[in-house]
Amino acid sequence: MDKPVIIEKTLGKLQIYVKPMEKIQATGFIHRLKSRQLYRELVKYAKHDHLMNASVYQTHHGYSMHGKINTGNVELANQDLFVCVELIDEKQKLEAFCQKHAGLLKGRMLVFKPVEFWEVKFN
Repeated sequence: MDKPVIIEKTLGKLQIYVKPMEKIQATGFIHRLKSRQLYRELVKYAKHDHLMNASVYQTHHGYSMHGKINTGNVELANQDLFVCVELIDEKQKLEAFCQKHAGLLKGRMLVFKPVEFWEVKFN
């Protein structure tokens, strides 16, 4: 029977904090007709740029960029609480993503962390 082996690789995790109702600037008539929430567009751009992983997490309590403390409620969504767009890939690819989309990311809370990616293979 084959023995499992863990292959380790260093990647990076970029966390981008935005408000859920933030929209991106419309560039034409058609775009003005559709809702273009920033966090959804960031995930779409990550996919287009072939990043390994993109996820969005809703926060429940906290603040960002020295703002006021906000709390979520199960019954009532708080649109002032931030969502976290988390991207995972090689550091260079995440840096390229930030440079390419600098206009959308300027002034936002961006957090980068090195992470270990594990892949299980069999000999």
